[in-house]
Amino acid sequence: MEKFILKFILLFRGVWKGLGINYEQFKIILETKVILENRKPISFRKRSSGKSSSSSSILQFLLYLIFGLIFMVIIFSIPDRYLAVSIMLLSFISMLSITLVSDFSPILLDTRDQYIIMPRPVNDKTLAISRITFIAIKLFNQVIALTLPVLIYVLFNWDIVPVFLLCLQLILSTLIALIFVNGFYLISIKYLPIQKFKDVITYIQIGLSLVLFLSYYVGPNLIQSIVESHLTMEQLRFLWIFPSTWIASFQPLLFGNHNVHLVILSTLGILTPFAGIYACTKLFSRGFNAKIAALASADNLPSETSQLTRDIPSKLPLYKRISSSVCSSPVEEAGFGIVWLISSKTREFKQQLYPSLAYLPIYFVFLFLRTGDDLPIAGKIAKLRDSGLYIIMFYLSLLTILTVFQLITQSNKYKAAWVYHVTPIKKPGQLMTGVLKACLIKYVLPFNILFLSICVPLFGLSSTNDLLLSSAIGGIESILIMLFIVKNYPFSKASQSNSKAITNLLILGLLGILGYLHKTIFHYETLIWILAGLAWVVFFFMLKYLQREDWKGLAYDDN
Repeated sequence: MEKFILKFILLFRGVWKGLGINYEQFKIILETKVILENRKPISFRKRSSGKSSSSSSILQFLLYLIFGLIFMVIIFSIPDRYLAVSIMLLSFISMLSITLVSDFSPILLDTRDQYIIMPRPVNDKTLAISRITFIAIKLFNQVIALTLPVLIYVLFNWDIVPVFLLCLQLILSTLIALIFVNGFYLISIKYLPIQKFKDVITYIQIGLSLVLFLSYYVGPNLIQSIVESHLTMEQLRFLWIFPSTWIASFQPLLFGNHNVHLVILSTLGILTPFAGIYACTKLFSRGFNAKIAALASADNLPSETSQLTRDIPSKLPLYKRISSSVCSSPVEEAGFGIVWLISSKTREFKQQLYPSLAYLPIYFVFLFLRTGDDLPIAGKIAKLRDSGLYIIMFYLSLLTILTVFQLITQSNKYKAAWVYHVTPIKKPGQLMTGVLKACLIKYVLPFNILFLSICVPLFGLSSTNDLLLSSAIGGIESILIMLFIVKNYPFSKASQSNSKAITNLLILGLLGILGYLHKTIFHYETLIWILAGLAWVVFFFMLKYLQREDWKGLAYDDN
C-alpha cells in the first residue's frame, strides 16, 4: 500500500518543485525510506522464522476500525449535519494528532540521516518536507481504517455529492493534523536552544498529549449534551475557533446556506492547510539540516547534571545510593545503573514513555469528576470511599509496568548491546533483577507514593492495605512480564519489533479481573491485609527465582 501511495504523491512533480523542493532528491529520499521501512530487522527475523508479519497489522487495523465506528456514531447521533461533521472532524484530527505525537515524531527528529543525506547537497526544504511526507505515507493506513465506517454509512444515507465532499474534508483534516504537529516541532527546533531542545521538547510533547487526551473525556459529555438538548452550531459558537468547524462549513454551503460567517469559515478551512504547508516549507524549515546535526551532537554531549556530578566526586549519585540499598550483588547493581542512566538520557525512550505516564493523573481527576455528577465534593469523596472505586486507579497505574517493559529493551543504537555478550556475566538473572528493580523504583514507586499521599487524607488509613495489595500484584505482574515477554537485554533490540498483542490483552484482562475481585472484597480489611502479605511473599519468592533464571533466551539483535 505504501508503494502505491508513494507513486501517487510523486505524480505531483510540479507542485513539489513549486514549493522549492528538489524533486529528484525528494523522490530518492522517499523511495529509500519506504524500502528501508520494509527491510527492518524484525521483518527479516519474521520471514526467516516462518511467522506471518501481517497479523499485528490486521489487529491494528481492526482497532482503528473500532475508533472509526465511534466517529460513525457521532454522525448519525447528531441531527444537525453541520454540527455532526464538525465534531466528527474534531475527534478525527485529535486522534491523528495523538498518534503523530506519540508514534511518528521520532521520524521527524531522526538524527541518523546526518551520516548519509546531510553531507550531500540536500537543502533544508527537501529534507524537512520529505520527512513529513514519509510520515503522511505511514499514516495513510490508519486514516483509511478510521474513516472507512463513516464513509460506508454516509454512502448509504447521504447523496453522492456530500460523500465526495466529506472525502475532501477528511483529506484537509489529515493535512491540518500533519501540519499542526510537525509545524509545532519545526518551530520548536528552530527557535529553542539546541542544548535545551532535547529535554524541553519531551515535556512540551507531554503537555500537548495531555491536552489532546483531555479532549477525549470532554467529547462524550459534549455529544451527550448536544443529543439530549438538540443543540445546533449557532448555540455552540465556541466551536468556531477549531479548524474542524472551518472544514465542516463546506456542508451547509453545499445546501445553499451562504451566510457571511460560513463563507469566512470555509475560506479559512481551505487556506489553513495550504498556509501551513507554505509556512513549513518556506519559513520553519530553514536551518533544519543544521539543527538536526546539532541535535545529534547534543545527544552525545554530557548534560549539565552529569558534568556537575563529575565536578563533585565526593557526592554519590542518587541511583548509586538506591542501588547499593536494594541490590544484592555488583552484577545486579550494574543492571540497575544501566537502566536508570540510559532511560534518563535517551530522548526517544522518554518521548514514548512519558506521555503515557502523564495520563494517570488525568484518569484520577476524571474518575473523581465522574463519580456522582450531582454530588458536592464531600459527597464524591464519600462515594469513592464507600464504593471502593479509588482502587481502580491503583490497577490502572499498573499498566505503566507493561509500557515500561515494552520499551526498555528497544533502542535505535541496539548494536551497542554486543557488550553484554562479551562480558563474563555468569549469572544474567542478577543483571535482569537489577533491571526489574530499577523500573519498579523509577516508574512505579512514585505513583504509589502519590496515591498514598492522596488516598490516606481523602479515604482514610484503610486505603493503605489496598495499595499494598495492588503493589504486590504489580510486582508479580512485572516478574511475569520479564519471564514471558522480555527476551532481550535492556536497550538491545531494534525499535518497532515483535507485536505482543495477544499477551498484552491477556495481561490486561488478568489485571481487570484482579482489580474487580479486589474492589468486591475491599470492605473485609483483615482479608485484604492477609492477601497483601501473601502477595508480597509470593513476589519475593518469584524474585529469587528470577535471579536464578539462566536467561538462555536472551538474544542479541545483530541484524
